[in-house]
Amino acid sequence: MMKKKKVKDLIKKAIKADDLEQINKLLLEYPSMIDEFDELNLYHDLSVEDAVIAGVGVMEDELAGPVRVEDVVKSVIVDFRKNVNEIELFSILDKIERQGFIQKRGIGWVLTIKGSEVCDQTLTRLG
Repeated sequence: MMKKKKVKDLIKKAIKADDLEQINKLLLEYPSMIDEFDELNLYHDLSVEDAVIAGVGVMEDELAGPVRVEDVVKSVIVDFRKNVNEIELFSILDKIERQGFIQKRGIGWVLTIKGSEVCDQTLTRLG
């Protein structure tokens, strides 16, 4: 595991070079760095719950089926720039499932009609 300073330097270089692939790779490995760089935290006003709902929707479309937790984590970090880990995500998934936005199906989750509406509104708002 690299030291925080080394990771910050690598991210700074990737940002300067506009190397999105390298930025995403580093953020997936060190998601706490999202909070260190304002230019990476693109969606300040987006709640983590809405990012998770949108992440489930994005990945459900991409995978054409139920979305596993690791895929939701990846989408939330890469697509919506939210610092979240699997443990936090399970808690959020449980909460939004109880609220009727998603439902468990097999090894993953899918959006409900209510969740699809929130996902569409979120993606439209973010442009």
